[in-house]
Amino acid sequence: MKKRTLALVGAVSGTLALSACLWACAPQQSSPDEAAEQPQQEQAEATADEAKRIQTLQGAEKNEAANAYYAPVVTEKEDGTRVQMIPNDPYMWNTAILGGDQRGCEAEGCHASILDATQLLPATHPKLWNPYNVDATTKFCYMCHSKALFLQDSMHAIHMNSDEFEGDCDSCHYINPKTGEYQLWDLVKYDTAYMGVTPVANVDGDFSFTQDSITPTDQLFYYWENADHKGITPDNDTSQEAYDSWEIKVSGAVDNELTFKLADFEDQMVERVMKLDCQTNPPGGAYIMNAEVKGIPLSAIMEKAGVDPASYNALHSIADDGWDVYPLPQEYVEALKDDILLVTEINGEKLGMLQGYPVQLWTPTLGGAHYTKRPVELKFSQDEKAPVYFKGFTNPKTGEMFNKPNTAVFNYANGTIFPAGEPIEFEGFADAYEVPVTAVEISLDKGATWTRYDLGETDVMRWVNWKFVYTPEKPGSYLLKVRAIGADGSVSTDPSQLFFNVE
Repeated sequence: MKKRTLALVGAVSGTLALSACLWACAPQQSSPDEAAEQPQQEQAEATADEAKRIQTLQGAEKNEAANAYYAPVVTEKEDGTRVQMIPNDPYMWNTAILGGDQRGCEAEGCHASILDATQLLPATHPKLWNPYNVDATTKFCYMCHSKALFLQDSMHAIHMNSDEFEGDCDSCHYINPKTGEYQLWDLVKYDTAYMGVTPVANVDGDFSFTQDSITPTDQLFYYWENADHKGITPDNDTSQEAYDSWEIKVSGAVDNELTFKLADFEDQMVERVMKLDCQTNPPGGAYIMNAEVKGIPLSAIMEKAGVDPASYNALHSIADDGWDVYPLPQEYVEALKDDILLVTEINGEKLGMLQGYPVQLWTPTLGGAHYTKRPVELKFSQDEKAPVYFKGFTNPKTGEMFNKPNTAVFNYANGTIFPAGEPIEFEGFADAYEVPVTAVEISLDKGATWTRYDLGETDVMRWVNWKFVYTPEKPGSYLLKVRAIGADGSVSTDPSQLFFNVE
């Protein structure tokens, strides 16, 4: 790991074995032109000189100079928000010793954004973005890549074979002092590595929740997924003519095969408030919406086609590009056919191109992978093997669910600085797909204690939008953690968190 001082203590031997679960941080970006490099070089030399000078000092004078020099960096965002990503500590441990500002995927000289970094890969990657101002972290990667295209070896290979990467093992990893295990720095820095996080046991605050809130249209999350998972975004026609001419065939085990246009069922369209929780919504991620939708109930189409519940065990919703990845089991279709909708409007507006204009099949309570965009055929069939809907990502190491139940903390960037003595309103969501969420728990001491807030009976068709108002008693650095409890007893295995400061 490149350090900004020349006298930090030596490195751990590079012969320690890396555990298979770990992967590397992001590569450094290319340097700018020579004209811009000159002042940077001068600044680096001045920095090194100051570090050397501090080494020669003694006693209180040395500590005073070190406290000023190694103070965590405070930056200001465009909206005026002040951010400090590293906790204060009395020994300069976090900065002078651990070099926290130079470790991790978004360290100095590495990637400005993990999501942007995915677009620099040799092959295409689905283009993701972040609603509700939730910071993307490495958690946004490891869940999907626990099933295929594994990260552990591939990320090491990408970085070690890159001419731009100038780091080492410590750039990306933390050595657990109890086990000797190499852990990913970004995942453990606040829980384990850093000093100075103020614990508040049995935190108390004002908690409330609603299921009626509507996601603003500009925060509706969506991205384009292909059957080959290459994430190549199309350029589909979004004209009125495309809407008017769109046809959907109803086939298979039906009495009356038919092909219809959306206008044919205009008078049977209904409006609902429903959630859409992305199947790949990572732990602490916010790939979810609670929206007003308008569409054709599947039950109306089934009635016209004459579908006998005993005649099929699977419903295939086939898109115009051939997408037919997650057929629906008969039991699910029959139970929810009045709520399964061919959606043509979200929040009072026609679908956007990436939302599947002109129509998307909404399958409430299931993950977004089942929500077929641009369906051209609904096929009721008697498959050799009855389908089972995708129920979430299982952690291959623990056998537990990565993201079910799941939560996120909205609105604030990690490191946000708040004034002391004033209430802070935290907000987020909780969801568990087809399992109702019955409680939300909050911790302010790294999960040592949890304060439980029971929700009572909730509507599984909608998200839980929670708020928690907390007034910190004193300045310091804090780590908020939030987890959800499902009606089946399930608990978030990877709680969402927000690091923040008070001064």
